[in-house]
Amino acid sequence: MSWRTDISKNVRELRFIFCQTSQHSKGVRGFVQNNYLDIKEKNPETPFIVRECLNAQPTVMARYDFGVEKRVYVNNLSESEINQVVKELVEQAREVNAAIPNRGL
Repeated sequence: MSWRTDISKNVRELRFIFCQTSQHSKGVRGFVQNNYLDIKEKNPETPFIVRECLNAQPTVMARYDFGVEKRVYVNNLSESEINQVVKELVEQAREVNAAIPNRGL
């Protein structure tokens, strides 16, 4: 899982939004409960934001350079599927950041 150590290199923030009780949020709740410490230990300076809200649509968001955000709705996905979504958001970071015009260069 080397992608986990790459989070802080290109992702400015990871955000997880979900309902604390609904079945449709079970996978993202499990991912956060079982992976938060590992991700924070590997990326102590990167914000890893968790928002719980009754009946919220489960969402994983990544914020890249210059405030660019990508959002994935993860209704009814399993914990392993959430892991894959986060991995893909992290792996996309380099190309997303490179595609941002006028980077002040």
